[in-house]
Amino acid sequence: MTVFDPPSPSAESAAGLRHVFYPYAGTDQYLQGVVAYTEQALAEGATVLVCAPEERSQVLRATLPADGTVTFLDSAALGRNPGLLIGAWQEWIGQRAREGRAVCGLSESQWAGRSAEQLSEMRYREWLLNLAFAQAPAWSLLCPFDTADQLTVDVLAMARCHPLQWDGAGFVKASDYVEGPYEFEPLTEAGNPAEELDYSIAELAPLRHLVSARALALAIPADKVRDFTVAVSEVATNSIRHGGGRGVMRMWVGGGSLVCELSDAGYISDPLAGKIRPNGEQHGGRGLWFAHQLCDLVQIRSTRQDGTRIRLYLDLPERP
Repeated sequence: MTVFDPPSPSAESAAGLRHVFYPYAGTDQYLQGVVAYTEQALAEGATVLVCAPEERSQVLRATLPADGTVTFLDSAALGRNPGLLIGAWQEWIGQRAREGRAVCGLSESQWAGRSAEQLSEMRYREWLLNLAFAQAPAWSLLCPFDTADQLTVDVLAMARCHPLQWDGAGFVKASDYVEGPYEFEPLTEAGNPAEELDYSIAELAPLRHLVSARALALAIPADKVRDFTVAVSEVATNSIRHGGGRGVMRMWVGGGSLVCELSDAGYISDPLAGKIRPNGEQHGGRGLWFAHQLCDLVQIRSTRQDGTRIRLYLDLPERP
């Protein structure tokens, strides 16, 4: 199992974000806990941001105040890539901070229909939130998980990413939270047949052509092919600049996606690379950000010993 080893914030030290796990069973308990959380937030003068699938938001709209103190955001509108949500919360929290208002958020993702790779990245995203907002203005984020939905999501694994837990009336220290290095699930085996290309600066154009031709042959819309090719080119360019001047690209179809893996000898030390929008004064760091914006999923595995592997996913069109 690959271990990523930057320091993990403790429940006491995560001053910026109160990252809260809320296990529930059934709609009634879900509504009771969410309403209590919202009422407490509003009583403290905070604004509430609900990021949830539209069908869940419809249920909450019938229960929560309709006076503008609760804002609903459709999580599906961000796309299926879990790596997009940290940047989205960063923008939302920054906007509310400029307005001088405290924020209490609720984040509920659509689990059904997600692949094993997407679920793995969802869990990693939950862990990364603690790092991303450790120095942010104080706010809280409630993450509800249905304990009856064990077949879709590993609830205990999600609990380990949250320093706090909501008991229906207040915040308590989470007994299942795990401090220390993050343990990744192993990447799945590459599919067959896999196309492979060693690349350096001279092979960037042939690499782009190969990716584009392969995607177009799968009847993927041309605009998505163009975006995906740009993402692959950006990551390959990073390999050349920071990974020893060259890398290896492998490409295959599996699990309903076209998958392109780029590997090199470099090491990515920042676990938030590509997850947070680069600022205007920052030099570099934009390639991975673009990859997250343009792909349906991005997986990054990087250690000093083994180098870096980055997998980019492009969903295939659904067949009628």
